[in-house]
Amino acid sequence: MRFKTIALQFGSGHIEVDVPGNSDVLSAGKVATLPDPTAAVRDCLREPPGTASLAELARGCDNAVVVVSDNTRPVPYSGPGGILAPIVETLKQSSVKDIKILVACGTHRPMAEPELRDMLGESAFRDGIEVINHVSTDNSMLRSIGSTDRTPEVTVNRHYLDAQLKIATGLVEPHFMAGFSGGRKAICPGICGRGVTYGLHSASILNEERSTNLVLDGNPCHAEALRIARMAGVDFIVNVTIDNKREVTGVFAGELEQAHLAAVEHLRSYATIPVTRPYDVVIIPAGDVGVNHYQCVKAVFEAARVAKPSGKVILLGNLTDPDPVGNPNYKDMLRLAIRLGPEGFLERILEPDWTFVPDQWEVQMWSKAYRRLAGPKEIYICAPQLEDCGEDLLPETNVAAQNKRLTGESNVNFARRILQQTIDRLTQQRAEKETLVLPDGPYAVPQLQIEHNR
Repeated sequence: MRFKTIALQFGSGHIEVDVPGNSDVLSAGKVATLPDPTAAVRDCLREPPGTASLAELARGCDNAVVVVSDNTRPVPYSGPGGILAPIVETLKQSSVKDIKILVACGTHRPMAEPELRDMLGESAFRDGIEVINHVSTDNSMLRSIGSTDRTPEVTVNRHYLDAQLKIATGLVEPHFMAGFSGGRKAICPGICGRGVTYGLHSASILNEERSTNLVLDGNPCHAEALRIARMAGVDFIVNVTIDNKREVTGVFAGELEQAHLAAVEHLRSYATIPVTRPYDVVIIPAGDVGVNHYQCVKAVFEAARVAKPSGKVILLGNLTDPDPVGNPNYKDMLRLAIRLGPEGFLERILEPDWTFVPDQWEVQMWSKAYRRLAGPKEIYICAPQLEDCGEDLLPETNVAAQNKRLTGESNVNFARRILQQTIDRLTQQRAEKETLVLPDGPYAVPQLQIEHNR
């Protein structure tokens, strides 16, 4: 059998493996990158559509809050093309004395200071700027601002609410619940109380057909997040789009909805991958978002969309979080999904007497992926950090746990070895197997162009 070599993202680098020569490798469309993203940010701050310039908005303000994403999103905040420095510089030049950078952790763990310095750059910690992790369970950090028909009490970070100038930043990418990330999501769920997140990620909302990728119109997850962001108030946003090399393809600043929709339309032009038929084996990396098992579902969900009902999904992940699986609530929900099975789990969390459990939403999405295939064991996870996890916790086939790490073997070499072994075993069982590689991971959305019986 002839082979060809492909490169899949693994952390900040790539792993090369061989796949059958007749494999299809489908990527997002080609798009131009910005030669100078920092200059593009400055231009957008000066002449944004839909609102006054950031300097005009900042005039007369004593304090401002800049909301930034946490490290589960590859937003280019620092470095030569960093988007944060121009925002902070504009605020300082407009005589804003009190500047806070608020990390939109949502219900994720707070970031450690070394992680923050690596993500934001040293300049974010100078001149009295305060960097604050949002903690959704810390009531002293929250204030109620009302309710919606879906959320009985909307609580938002008080540092943000107290700011005279409210700025949100983020990355616009496909999102398997809210349609697209960015825009309103920096506020909801980024800096809201956990009760808000529970409503936004309720089993009933996520069970709706339009709570899915690339859909905004009629998407209840998007609609609720936007409603709450409007309640909290957003004076200005700066959003970016990137390509599969994490290079900036667009900067969109200005009024919340107008700037976000402009970014969405730009992303649509290249982030959708037409797929003409389902495949026996689909190979995908977890990308930057795959810092733990919890986040890996975003890639698996996309791969499962274009696998045959009898197909297999192979995931490559470099899980950098201190706990490579996720928090205790998430683990409890995984165990429940193992015990009840995908259909039983989905039925249980939709029952009227079900008591909501934090992080059940991600297991709900895993269960949807299991249901597309013949079961969780048809998903093969190649992630070195999961080598000590047993079947009592992970429903999928944990390749790392099935293989012994060689003495002194690095994560990169271990990952390459188990990934190649898995590809060889699944693609060589029958010569006629059709294999698809999605090297962009969860950052591009494969869409079947034909109807087929699933």
